[in-house]
Amino acid sequence: MIIQGRDVSRSAREAADVCVIGSGAGGAVLASELAERGHSVVLIEKGGYHPRQDFDQREENMIPMLYKNSGLQFALPSGIAVAQGSCVGGSTVVNDAVCFRAPDAVLGWWGDQFKVEGVDPASLKGHYEKVEERISVSEVPEYALNKNNLVLKRGAEKLGWASAPNSRNCKDCRQCGLCQIGCSYGTKQSMLETYIPDAQAIPGDPVKIYADTAAYKLVRSGGRIAGVKATISGKDGRRFGLDVRAKVTVVSGGTIASSQLLLSSGLDVNGQVGKGVAIHPSPAMIGDFEEEINGNQGIPMAYHCHEFSVLNTGKRGYMLESIFLPPYQFSLPVPGVELEQKQLMSRYKNYALIGSLLQDESVGTVMLGGPLGALLDYTVSAGDSKMMVEGMKSAAEALFAAGATRVITSHTKTTVLQSTADLGTIDARGVAPGAISVGSAHPQGGNRMGGAGMEGNSVVDSDSKVHGFENLFVCDASVFPTSLGVNPQLTVMALASRLGEHIGEGWPGYSK
Repeated sequence: MIIQGRDVSRSAREAADVCVIGSGAGGAVLASELAERGHSVVLIEKGGYHPRQDFDQREENMIPMLYKNSGLQFALPSGIAVAQGSCVGGSTVVNDAVCFRAPDAVLGWWGDQFKVEGVDPASLKGHYEKVEERISVSEVPEYALNKNNLVLKRGAEKLGWASAPNSRNCKDCRQCGLCQIGCSYGTKQSMLETYIPDAQAIPGDPVKIYADTAAYKLVRSGGRIAGVKATISGKDGRRFGLDVRAKVTVVSGGTIASSQLLLSSGLDVNGQVGKGVAIHPSPAMIGDFEEEINGNQGIPMAYHCHEFSVLNTGKRGYMLESIFLPPYQFSLPVPGVELEQKQLMSRYKNYALIGSLLQDESVGTVMLGGPLGALLDYTVSAGDSKMMVEGMKSAAEALFAAGATRVITSHTKTTVLQSTADLGTIDARGVAPGAISVGSAHPQGGNRMGGAGMEGNSVVDSDSKVHGFENLFVCDASVFPTSLGVNPQLTVMALASRLGEHIGEGWPGYSK
């Protein structure tokens, strides 16, 4: 059952075995799997419920409908744009369907540095396989690579760099090129098309989903969470209360929202909530080609180069990813104003785009304040600034190797490279705040995991349970102890499957 704000006319009370806050990659998987184990679930989602029939493929309509704060969320003082979905299904509805398992080296760091137990490749293998089967993960075949993806492939191969097609959670992809504004064909196997319907189809209707509902307080009773207080946004701006009493509460709102809820509820018991945030800052490089690339036609993000990433080196680095965007989103990193930007955008059909995904240090902090209720304090470290410059230069090299006639950087001051001889210009321009337009779609950390002996440097234990509480868990990318270095949605889902199993097996202890 999905209850939308427009249909609510009074405040409500609910009682359930489990209350899950957030319906994205973590919350939807967990709610569905717990319901399959026979537990009743109330799932709270701040965003609206929008089935694919609502997706009209127009940016001006879809971005306000599906993105948090209409896509206008920034880390300060760096000014990095942090895009997140805000709808039933969360960011899985608006991402590019890219699926990577966590690199073995990263999981090793979590075990060695943070003493996390049971989160290693062998332990997660079954959970990955289960999720991958349900959301139809498969590698993009060669024939489905559009010209934009083939630019990165061609450039990487000419330079002798390790690269490969992406795996994606799609089934019979229509290759419309509009993944970032909702898949109107339903071929992207987001939570909206998989685990949410799965939960609704379970006999007895054990999962009740409240859309347009913002949780604002976790009610504490000693070492337990006794309930959740939320506000339902109803028709004509009316507000109604929702009180949920549950035996177990799981926060799955994502790095920023989950940290915000714990902080505003006064549950920062050891001063670690909101600390250690990474965001995968990703500057874009635009290659201009003589022939038309038409990157907006076909799969936007189907190929990557891992030559410089943890996947290849075992160390922190960066990954080059082919990506393309509809016109409005594409224009955001394009420099210049008015006529200058218009002239640059006139070559849209001839552009190829490569993003450099930086596996950054965990230096950000979520804190209360600002118009959205929480602020992300994040500045790229000196070491990461150097690595970001190297990533931009590598992206430019790949574009030139593939035949670009010029490369346009995402610096705010129009910067055009005519050949690899101009790569030093990127060093000169730098990546200081205000000097460059950088995007991010992968906030991680803030409520990181820590095993025995690491309670003072973490928020949750190896089973995602909040330190000091018997029945409070966090299940999203905020539990990552470090930056993942690859697109994180699949790992969030695998951890959710793992947590569902853990809660199910330990249920007698949670039903007090």
